Amino acid sequence: MRRRFSWARFRPKTVSGRDRLRAGLLLGGAAVAGYMVTCVAYPAPLIARDHAVARVLGLPVEEAEQELQAQGFKVRREGEEADPVIPAGRVVWQDPPPETSLQPGAVVQVTVSSGPAPVTVPDVVAFEAAQARQVIEAAGLKIGDVDTIASAVEAGVIVSTRPGTGATRPPGSPIDLIVSRGPADIRIPDVIGLKQEDARQRIEAAGLRVGTVGTRPARRNPPGIVLEQRPAGGVLASHNGRINLVISQ
Repeated sequence: MRRRFSWARFRPKTVSGRDRLRAGLLLGGAAVAGYMVTCVAYPAPLIARDHAVARVLGLPVEEAEQELQAQGFKVRREGEEADPVIPAGRVVWQDPPPETSLQPGAVVQVTVSSGPAPVTVPDVVAFEAAQARQVIEAAGLKIGDVDTIASAVEAGVIVSTRPGTGATRPPGSPIDLIVSRGPADIRIPDVIGLKQEDARQRIEAAGLRVGTVGTRPARRNPPGIVLEQRPAGGVLASHNGRINLVISQ
């Protein structure tokens, strides 16, 4: 009796769920074993780890850059900023802040101190010297040299400063004061022989003024000519001093 031919003998057998699980466990175990062998053979981590950003505030900027670069970070300077405490050339700000976790290659921005902000010289012209000193010191500056000059301004009053009002200087810089010592002594002009009006104009042009005016007869001079003056010409007098005249009748 002949056997019947059947294709069922050649159909592939299906894999049961249990067999699939067994194969998956075998593959997973092999992967874990391979990872463990790799870790033993190559102790360095296979995945880059985050690092806490070092605190570089207050450090010289070059030193701060070296420290951050040693951690694997890139450093970018973000300009300068005035600071009343941190000296120029040191880090006044960093971003991200210290202890922030970053991956190697991340960028850390630093801002460099330019030192204290400059101070504007205050306007103390026409102040008395004591008041000017208080204003200048309150602005964060100090008094430098104090010079005196003759001036029409009252004695003891500030005429100007060096540097002048509005200039900027670092905190603690000296500011020189120019103080009036009062009007300068004036050499009295000689007005004898001049007409009274001409004499008056010359006296006032010199910063003086005419005082009393007396008269006396004078045969050789026409009326209105200056015969005498007191003080005499060539003598020094204070500003706005009086010059007394005697004129011919």
